[in-house]
Amino acid sequence: MLTRFTKFISVLLLISSMSSSANIINVIDFDGTNEGVAEQFVFTENDVTLTISAWTTNVNSTQDVLTDWQLLSGPYGVYKGSSGLGVKSSDQDGHHLDGGQSSDLNDLDEGLLFSFSEEINILGFYADYLNDNDDLNFSLVTYLTQTSIETTDIFFDQQASLIFDDEGVFFAPDNLIGSAFMIWADGNDDAVRIVDTAFTKVPEPNSLLLFSLFLIGFAFKRRS
Repeated sequence: MLTRFTKFISVLLLISSMSSSANIINVIDFDGTNEGVAEQFVFTENDVTLTISAWTTNVNSTQDVLTDWQLLSGPYGVYKGSSGLGVKSSDQDGHHLDGGQSSDLNDLDEGLLFSFSEEINILGFYADYLNDNDDLNFSLVTYLTQTSIETTDIFFDQQASLIFDDEGVFFAPDNLIGSAFMIWADGNDDAVRIVDTAFTKVPEPNSLLLFSLFLIGFAFKRRS
């Protein structure tokens, strides 16, 4: 039986092989060791550092934001279990990434903020404990202060594109480039764990310039 990591990589490699601009795919794995709840967890892959923190908000059924994003701290925050990442937002809350009812201020919508050390192209993520009606949201994030954020380019109600039993791959919208992204749940019946995420590094301007010059030189050589 394929592991989550192998299935995720296989799907992404298949997709990247169809693109002439394919880049090296980097995958960060979140399952394995149970480390409990912390204000943040830090991972490094291919010289890119990913810091994950937990936040809450309150969004109603028409996607109106009723409560600004709040950073969780102290006894609450990111939960890293053996089957991936979740959020612990209150004493009554479980360890999944889940949403809440907008009328219940004790059961808020939960999000995991992925903050990268440089701009990357996020490809998507792998989730566990999926049900047929689970959907999640993507957002680009702008930091206003260290504890205050603003979400833009919000992609609501994304469902898993490929499902293996109760696990599935969520693909980010094409060319979603940035350094901070929110993955969050706003439905009362949404409850998942985030197992892996995948990204490609954005080429530096100098690299793009050299590549462009190479193509121009190659074109002239063919015509001569």
